[in-house]
Amino acid sequence: MSRFTNVAKIFTAQKLVTTAGTPVQLTTFEIPEGTEIVVKAKSTNTGLISIGYSSATALASGTDCFKLSASQGVGVQINDPAQIWIDSTVNGEGVEIICELS
Repeated sequence: MSRFTNVAKIFTAQKLVTTAGTPVQLTTFEIPEGTEIVVKAKSTNTGLISIGYSSATALASGTDCFKLSASQGVGVQINDPAQIWIDSTVNGEGVEIICELS
């Protein structure tokens, strides 16, 4: 698909970590091959969001995670957002995700 072609629709979702220190998986959804999703820490977050490929690697207290401050984001190419786990240093904080669908 050309970058100059409008996509048919987009997928958006939000995910909150109810209890800090208890990682959660993002929503499952089939993402087209070669499509990037963006995971962004909510602008209202006061703590850090940690991202990992498993519950253990997403722990905010660990060293194997990728950390985001409020409003920071990262793009990744995966076929299902549920491959991403998140944790938070503050109860009730989370992320927003978006991707283009063909």
